Amino acid sequence: MGDEWERRYTGEPGPSGQPNQPEQPNGAQDTNPMGGLSQEEVEKRLEEVRRLVSQGANEAQQRIKRVVDKASDYWRQAQVAPTPRQPTSVEEQRIRQLANMWSNENWRVAKDLGSYMDITSWQTDEVWEVTVQTRWETRGMDTITEPYTGKAVGKPQPLLPVWDYQLAAITGLKAPTSRTRLQGLDEIIGCTSCNGTGRALCMTCNGRGWIVCPECKGRTKKRCATCRGRGYIADWTEGEKKPFFQRQAENVATSFSERVADVFDGIRQQGVPIPNPVDTDPANKGKTVPCPDCINGEVDCTCGNGKRVCTTCEGAKTTLCAQCGGTGKMVRHREIVRRFDLRTQTRIIGESVIPVQQLQRASGELIYNAEVNETLHPDAPPEAVPSDVWQTAVALIESEQQERPSVSAPQEQSRATLQVIELVRIPYTKVQYRFIDQDYLFYIYDGEGREKFYAERFPARWDRIERLVKAISADLMAPTDMPPNSEAPKSSGGGYRVPIEVPPYNIIEEDDENFPGKN
Repeated sequence: MGDEWERRYTGEPGPSGQPNQPEQPNGAQDTNPMGGLSQEEVEKRLEEVRRLVSQGANEAQQRIKRVVDKASDYWRQAQVAPTPRQPTSVEEQRIRQLANMWSNENWRVAKDLGSYMDITSWQTDEVWEVTVQTRWETRGMDTITEPYTGKAVGKPQPLLPVWDYQLAAITGLKAPTSRTRLQGLDEIIGCTSCNGTGRALCMTCNGRGWIVCPECKGRTKKRCATCRGRGYIADWTEGEKKPFFQRQAENVATSFSERVADVFDGIRQQGVPIPNPVDTDPANKGKTVPCPDCINGEVDCTCGNGKRVCTTCEGAKTTLCAQCGGTGKMVRHREIVRRFDLRTQTRIIGESVIPVQQLQRASGELIYNAEVNETLHPDAPPEAVPSDVWQTAVALIESEQQERPSVSAPQEQSRATLQVIELVRIPYTKVQYRFIDQDYLFYIYDGEGREKFYAERFPARWDRIERLVKAISADLMAPTDMPPNSEAPKSSGGGYRVPIEVPPYNIIEEDDENFPGKN
């Protein structure tokens, strides 16, 4: 392209031997700015363009080389781990071991954090978890009736309120629904379904004693089975004598066809308009003769009058009452229905930035556990239980006893029959430390061997790689240290810069709520 441009604008002879001039459309005059330049000026300008392009390429090559060199230095610096710190006490050694365990289990935390962090301070504290479990028992009375069996009832007893009856004891906080029959409250009453007669109208025949004949549907006539209602059959006059095996095969085919036809005829009689896939009409096979067993395809039904005696009541029109079993009497008794509901109230006592949801999942150390069988005094806390914790627990028990659960029926009543209180101590350690010139804070909580961790922010495991990428991005965007308008040799960069597009490298540790820093 450069040679063509030189031939076009420098007057060198073309293929025809004449000086090459720029083409002008439609005879227009030459307005090219190079048209009035001499050969020497054109060569100077070409040399200037070559020099600028060469300087830009050299500068880009130098930048890439400088970035590669610095990237290697940054990578070596990133690979060099800081000096491990030595613990000065047993407690500090324990904290560092737990921090290493946290960083090894959580891929977001800097690796071996406990070995390289500078512990500024730590302090231990505790929170208490108060749990009150209340078993509510709801009692209601149901009236049940059953058929009288002839057993004599006992001496009548007075009907008492549901909570005055001594029922079987329930062990445990969770129990299924139970029903208890009360003795001495049975009453014999007349059956209201049969009015004390012990007999009721038959439901099969509606008290008539008969039903419509299912064979003839009350018509006293039914279809002839010989001709299937056609009134004619095939003429079995002896004709051409056939071999034995042929006659046997035809008999089998005819029997099979008749069975299939019977099935489809039964379906059509149920009201389904379905055609018969097997042609069994004798008229299509040859000569026919009138059926000797029927008149016009019908025969008399065995019922005679279109009715059948009801098989349920055998014509008596009544049956034994299903409610009282034919005795005409009912026994009415009462049952106490017991339903149990378990309600749990939990409260965290103490100051801590650890979320309550995480503290409730901690096991802690069980300090006090007992059933509430008597009135608790706020001023008499158990051993090893702080006074403020005990006062809060007593107030929680009293409030739970007053909040009764809702009942489904007006006659039902609820009481708290069992209460269990648990006081759990959850110790935690607050650790302040420095890592790579930044201050951090994390918490170690729960009992020994079950430690859990929480931190709002922590040193990320890929922080060094992030700094490496940021440094490379800054080097790519930084200008070269060249004086303006200076001519440099071909091996060095010049003042002309070639724009290089650099992707915005930026790695930021997101503070995701789903990863609060706790394992």
